[in-house]
Amino acid sequence: MISLKVVAAWGAFALFHSLTVSERYERWACGVLGDRRFQAYHRLLFTLYSAAATAAVLLYVRALPDIPFYRIDGWGRFLFHGVQILGAALLLWTPWDLKEFVGLRQWERHRKGEGEAPGRNERLFTGKGYGLVRHPLYLGCSLLLAFHPVQTRNSAATAAAVIAYFYIGTFFEERRMLRKFGEAYREYQRRVPRFLPLPRRETAR
Repeated sequence: MISLKVVAAWGAFALFHSLTVSERYERWACGVLGDRRFQAYHRLLFTLYSAAATAAVLLYVRALPDIPFYRIDGWGRFLFHGVQILGAALLLWTPWDLKEFVGLRQWERHRKGEGEAPGRNERLFTGKGYGLVRHPLYLGCSLLLAFHPVQTRNSAATAAAVIAYFYIGTFFEERRMLRKFGEAYREYQRRVPRFLPLPRRETAR
C-alpha cells in the first residue's frame, strides 16, 4: 500500500509535468504572457514550479513509513557503482546548455534586448551521447537511480516510477521533435536506438 502511494505521488507529478510541457499549455501561456515575455520568462517559471512540485513529492515520500529493501555489498557494490559512473559519464558526454535548460539564458537575452535566436538545446544535435541513444540524459539519470546499491522500499518505488516516466516521456517528446525537425529526425530515429544502446538494423525507408 505504501509503495502504491509513492507511485501515485510520482504519477501526479508526471501528469502535472506533462501538462505544463504540452504544446497546448505553451500556446495558452504565450497568449497570456505575450510572445516576448513568454520567450523570456516561460522556461524559468517552468523550472521554478517544476522544482517546487518535485520538492513537494520528495517531502511527501520522505514522510511515509519506510523499510529497507536491499543492500548490495562486496564486489556487487563496486559493480553497481561502476554502472552509476557510466550513467554520470553519459550525462557529462551529452552536450546541453544548463543555463538555457533552466531558462536563465532566455531571461538574460531579454534583459539585454538581444534577439531570440535558437539556443543550443533548440537545435537538432546527433553527436556524442545523442549518437548512442536518442535520450542520453534520461538514460544517464535512470542508471544513477536504478543501480544505487542501497534501496529502501520507498526509494525503489521512486526509482521505478521515475524511470518509467522517463521512458514513457520519450514517446511524447519524439512526437514534438518530429513536428519540429521532420525528416531529419525520422532519419535520426532510424539510425539511433531510443533508450538502450542495443545493436539494431537500420530500418528500410
